[in-house]
Amino acid sequence: MSLAIDCDPVVVKHRFGSSETERKLDCLRAYLAAYSTALSKQHYARIYVDAFAGTGDRTEARPALPGLFGGEHAQPEEVTTPGSARIAIETTPAFHSIVLIENDPKKVAVLKTIAAEYPDRRVSVRAGDANDVVKRICQRYDWHKEKIRGVVFLDPYGMEVDWSTVEAIGKTKALDCWYFFPLSGLYRNAPHDPLKLDASKIEALNRVFGTDSWRTEWYEERSDQIDLLGDVIVEQRRIADVDRIETWVHERLRTVFKGTVLKPLRLKHANGAPMASLFFAVSNDRPSAVSLATNIASHLLSSRP
Repeated sequence: MSLAIDCDPVVVKHRFGSSETERKLDCLRAYLAAYSTALSKQHYARIYVDAFAGTGDRTEARPALPGLFGGEHAQPEEVTTPGSARIAIETTPAFHSIVLIENDPKKVAVLKTIAAEYPDRRVSVRAGDANDVVKRICQRYDWHKEKIRGVVFLDPYGMEVDWSTVEAIGKTKALDCWYFFPLSGLYRNAPHDPLKLDASKIEALNRVFGTDSWRTEWYEERSDQIDLLGDVIVEQRRIADVDRIETWVHERLRTVFKGTVLKPLRLKHANGAPMASLFFAVSNDRPSAVSLATNIASHLLSSRP
């Protein structure tokens, strides 16, 4: 996901995404509508948490139409569409509580302006580190005693989500989670050549996964060469490709989300390179909750082209 911000005294635009971004948001939009409808009949309080809310909208530059609509020198058209935050706010039936988290003060200001546009919705904008805020929310409630259920959307700009945050969501046994896992960021931190795997990259991967077992799962040692002195040369290389890494992430998430973790939707950059995997996970292990969530989400993920 590429990110650029236009900052002036009046407008802050969140520029990102492509048709793949729209696919991600389509999944979220449809799930929230179906989820809220289903739970509105079960007398649960419903909460939505957007951990990296941005500005609430997304601005995309689309190519100008040729011919009568501007000719060959026509400028690209800027199109603004709802982002995840506005999608959640506009979901019907409405969520009882919507929490939008953002660390950038300028984006926080825009989110507060958007929240004010919907006085009939209970929207809270939280400024701060998403990991800290999400964990506080997860630990705040007795989710089952208070009959609260909800959805968390993790759409980080990179490798920002700590494993402790994922664990906190799973421990609620009440929250469903959409996790836009950044494959691109993972590749940058897990290079094929282990000599490029410096301390900062190792720390980032350990923090995101809560373990260092990826090192033995993704890398292997080779000792099939001998140097000029007759000594065995021991080399490492990454043997895990994108499919194996995605499967490993899937299994790692399953250690936390006891309900289920569905096979993800893989999204790609314009050049075809893997961009991210959209995971859906259920923390509630009750069969009825798993069935409801799975029936909705599996259809959405499998029906995408």
